[in-house]
Amino acid sequence: MSDTPEGIVKYAYDNIAEWYLQWAESQKSPRQRYTKMLLDKLQPSPSILELGCGPGIPIVKMLLDQGAQVVANDISTKQIEMAKARCPGAKLVAGDMTTLTFEPASFHGVISFYTLFHLPRPKLKAMLVKIHGWLKPGCIFVFNLATIDEEEIHGEFLGYGMFWSSYGVDENRAMLTEIGFDILQEEVLQAGDGKLEEGDPDYDAEFMWVVARKKESPT
Repeated sequence: MSDTPEGIVKYAYDNIAEWYLQWAESQKSPRQRYTKMLLDKLQPSPSILELGCGPGIPIVKMLLDQGAQVVANDISTKQIEMAKARCPGAKLVAGDMTTLTFEPASFHGVISFYTLFHLPRPKLKAMLVKIHGWLKPGCIFVFNLATIDEEEIHGEFLGYGMFWSSYGVDENRAMLTEIGFDILQEEVLQAGDGKLEEGDPDYDAEFMWVVARKKESPT
């Protein structure tokens, strides 16, 4: 196992894959609501990229069921294998999201839930710039970010070391605006509506949920 942030995250998600699938299937989360908001704003059969797709449940499957053309990525090869078994209609790509390359304006939508805060903070803005470039003008990015202003957070997640990194809400908002996103919706929500048991991995966590649109090209 590499001791880089990327290596720590990959090793953990490879090893907790079965638990993560159960969590994804059972955890109450705004993911589906935000995915529906994205789909409602896009044309039929949109081209959508999901970053941090996990085992393909619930979002890749939801997108395919709604007629989207899906490209999905996860750093964990184990998670990608599970997604391929469950979502054969998607194009699935394993690897670090920061190394992905797509043509400019390739996608009508980009989705990233519970993922961007695993990037080292110095890499976050560059990743958001890439996402902005991959979107078609006027199209939609839905995602969540952490809300803690902390450059490095090392902890344990289900018995495995984990890495997180984050800016605060105001810094996140300013960064998105500077890159060229219009923020259509933003809310800070406690995980599980604040009703999680103390032993839950997301107990007492909160996330910034965002719907953002790439500005139309000036005419």
